[in-house]
Amino acid sequence: MKVRNSATYAIHNFFQGQDFVQMDAPIFTGNAAEGTTDLFETDYYGKPAYLTQSGQLYGEAMAMAMGKIYTFGPTFRAEKSKTRRHLSEFWMIEPEVAFADLTDNMNLVEDFLKYLVSYALKNCKDDLEFLAQREAQEEKSKPESERNALGLMERLTFISENDFERLTYTEAIDILRNSKPFKKKKFKYPVEWGKDLQSEHERYLVEKHFEKPVILTDYPASFKAFYMRLNDDEKTVAAMDVLFPGVGEITGGSQREERLDVLTRRSEEMGIAAEELWWYLDTRKYGTCKHAGFGLGFERLVMFVTGMTNIRDVIPFPRSPKNCEF
Repeated sequence: MKVRNSATYAIHNFFQGQDFVQMDAPIFTGNAAEGTTDLFETDYYGKPAYLTQSGQLYGEAMAMAMGKIYTFGPTFRAEKSKTRRHLSEFWMIEPEVAFADLTDNMNLVEDFLKYLVSYALKNCKDDLEFLAQREAQEEKSKPESERNALGLMERLTFISENDFERLTYTEAIDILRNSKPFKKKKFKYPVEWGKDLQSEHERYLVEKHFEKPVILTDYPASFKAFYMRLNDDEKTVAAMDVLFPGVGEITGGSQREERLDVLTRRSEEMGIAAEELWWYLDTRKYGTCKHAGFGLGFERLVMFVTGMTNIRDVIPFPRSPKNCEF
């Protein structure tokens, strides 16, 4: 909790130091930002309303007014998943920047993550060293194949001291299909263009191939959200995922689709009614600009910084499926 507190301070310090304006997105919403149906629904408002899973759509509108904004608030997912990496209620950091493209977005997320990790190393040294010793003891009891390749302090300096490698999803698929694990059939999940990468693939790219953090871009449009800007090939979108050692994807974002006709078509293709998003479409209809942003699950970040393996250990009073004891 002390590390979590320091990370909260560092987040505000970073954005405020770059003239971002903190703004708050609604917790009750009438839409599903990510297109999923697993939402907490309430009929209190006389029509369907849900607990928010992201403030991003509102963040886009606010960025059009203020230039650079960030939200930092609670979000909710109703998936009945009770793994060590999932919560029903968690916190999200979501910056949004007007007049920014995908490259600007990658520069921002790299600077942001390096700042947070460096801040923890400098200001939480004693706590991190204690956690590193705890982790080292636990690692001894694991089979060698399940042990972390790097210790906690090594993983943190791995982030703070390395430039992030940048490559496209298509380039990553080629690397994976030419790798020893693929040729020796050691990957559990298939590696095919058009399929999302799994943690084992992401960790191979970070820990074995590049030996540095990785930003993957230009994913197939088929499994990415409707609001991500469609590339000229009309097969991929201007999306990005940041990959870290030990965990794989730590955060993701995109350049947003600013063209009204393309955004409308993409939402229709994904079964999202234009009536539900009329206000969001109006932000394009009456004038817009290129813009970009990302979303970082705060508890996932705290897990990485502290080395905890269960997300319920990094938030007080965790809420997960069938767990609301207090």
